[in-house]
This record gives sequence, structure tokens and C-alpha cells, in this order.
Amino acid sequence: MVRRGLVVLLAALAVVGMTTAGGAQPGNLPVSLAEAWTTGDCARCHVVPGTEPLPRVENCTVCHEWIRTVAASPRATERARELFPKWDRYARNTRSYLAVPSLSAAMARLEPTWVRGWLSDPHDIRPGMTEGMPTFALDGPTLDALEQAFADARVEVPATPAPDPANVELGRQLFETRGCIACHGFGATKPVPGIPTAPDLAHARARVSPDMAVAWIQNPMAISPEATMPPQPLTADEAVLVRDYLFLADPGGAEPAPLPPAPVATTEPVTWEQVEERVFGKICSHCHMKPDLNEGRAGPGNDGGFGYAATGVELQTREGVAAVADKLPELLLKRRVEARRDTVGHGEAPAALERPERPGMPMGLPPIPDEDIALVLGWIEQGMPE
Repeated sequence: MVRRGLVVLLAALAVVGMTTAGGAQPGNLPVSLAEAWTTGDCARCHVVPGTEPLPRVENCTVCHEWIRTVAASPRATERARELFPKWDRYARNTRSYLAVPSLSAAMARLEPTWVRGWLSDPHDIRPGMTEGMPTFALDGPTLDALEQAFADARVEVPATPAPDPANVELGRQLFETRGCIACHGFGATKPVPGIPTAPDLAHARARVSPDMAVAWIQNPMAISPEATMPPQPLTADEAVLVRDYLFLADPGGAEPAPLPPAPVATTEPVTWEQVEERVFGKICSHCHMKPDLNEGRAGPGNDGGFGYAATGVELQTREGVAAVADKLPELLLKRRVEARRDTVGHGEAPAALERPERPGMPMGLPPIPDEDIALVLGWIEQGMPE
């Protein structure tokens, strides 16, 4: 897997005009910071501050944006069909990783200790999005470097009064009448966000400090020029009231729905063409590539990535799938359990789960539908016919 060297973070932040809250100077940053970004494969989806985006063949977001752009042009689509025999499947299935939060904006506002804990055990904070943060295997030094990077990049904001329960009702009224609910959800109180990328504000009290919340509510772009939330028509006092509502009101949140019984193998005849079209070629081959078919690229699921060592598992061809068919049922079924934390329904609270040493598949996306798991299980039980 091709990796790119990453430049020193704070030098980049200075270029975009961020004022940091102190910390190490650019020349004194530990070398492990660049290694930490690479270990986490952050650049596969995000623009890491100070670096150019990875080329399309290595960047999930850039590749998916390109597919959607080509699909919108009849002339470009015809050319793509000539170059890529399965182009129509690419265009049909490209729905995720088209928009990801700005890493620079996150570093300017998020609490470093929360970031460390979340990277260690992510949960869904944007129920409106299909995709979420993958599960990583990051060691202590890597987490140290990332936590310090967020601490160094965090912007200083004015001090504000401590959250006051007396402000909750007035804050609720402002939250509901000044446009906040047009974009954000708030737990079970307001379960469906108006904009999928807007985070559920039930998590705000853990993610940002009380002072940062007030500053961000008033003018996010003053914290980071990459903020997508526009300035709000609120006075400083009104921003405090809204903050106190978000920090002190009970947002509710139902327990995740009970997990349905595990799917069983279908008894209908299944061919490789069917499971390749619906499962392995649609999803698995993104991370488990056959290098000979991808200009030497094997993908993070095969060659290692997100902190995990290489597995050598290739799921792009029937031969590759057959070689590990005895392991696939466990991994597919394991993901159904993990998804109750990683993919949270509107108005639900994240499930509390004990993470396995290695996650199931696919990471960062909902589990493969039960009917497709049943198809794969049936194909394996039938001897994996062509």
C-alpha cells in the first residue's frame, strides 16, 4: 500500500490562520505525529492539514466524488464504461464517503481527551450519515501523538459562565426558534437531523468545552475557516443560554433495538456471480484487493491499515474468497453486533459493547444486510459454485 509522508502539522495550521492554544513549536513536534497520521490512514478520507489529498486511487472520498461527477455526464459515462467494465455498478453503489468532516475544524475545537477515547472506541455521532469512523487498532504512543496534536491545534476562546440549570428552558426556546433544529438533532428530543453531516448535539457536552461551545455557536468560522456551520444571529448571552440547554437538558435516547436472530444460509442455489455482484465486488473488494488487478494495490484489509497488520486476505476473486471461506461467516456475523455501537439509529443511544481484538466487516459502514449474509452463507455451504 502506498503511503505518503506527512509534513509537520502546526506549520500547516499557521498557514490557514489558526491561532493555537500553545504547545510544541513546529520544529519541536515529535516525529511520531506524522507516523500517527499514517498509521491511522487518516488521509484515506480526510485532508490532513499541510498535505495534498492522496491520489484518487488511494483516497476513498476523492474517488467517490469523482465517480459521482463522471456519472452526472453522459459523455463521461460512456468513456468510463469503455475503461471500466463494471462502471455501472460503481455509479449505482457509490453513496458513502462523499462528504467527511473537516479534520482541521475538528482539531480547532474538540477536546483532546475525548478524541483519544473516541479513536480507541468510536461510536456514531452523526446518525444522519450512513458511514462513520472506522474502528482502529492504535497503540498508546500513536494515541499520545494524536491527542497532543489536537491539544496543540485547539483554538483559545473567551471564558464564559459555568452552565446554569436556570438557563435550560430559555435555551430550549432559542434552540427551537433560531434555526438550530433545521440542521441538528438532539438525542431523542429531536431525533432526525436536517443535514446528515450535522452531528447529534447530544454529544456536544463531551466533545467540546463549555467555553468552546459558546464561541462555536456564535461564529464557527472564527474558530476554523473550514467550518461548514455559518455564524448564528445570537448575542453572547443567547449563545450561553443555548449552550446550557445542550449541556444540561436530558436529550433522551432509547436503547438500541434488539438484534434480530442471526441469518441462516439460504437453501436457494447461489452462484459466484450473485455473491460477487451483491457482496464481494460491491463492498469487500474496496479493502481486500488483488494486487495484480489494481496496479499493485492490495488495500488496507489485505496489506494492513488503520493500525492493523497485513492479513493477506484477498476478496476480489472467487479463488481469494474460497481461501478464507471458513473464516467469513464469523466475521460477517460479528459485524452485526458491533454495528449497534458504530451505526446508531435516530433517537437511539450508542450501545455499550466490548470490542473484539479484530473487528468484523465492513469497518465504518453498516453491516452487510442479513439477506446478503444468508446468500454468502448459502454459497459457502453449497461448495462455492462458479
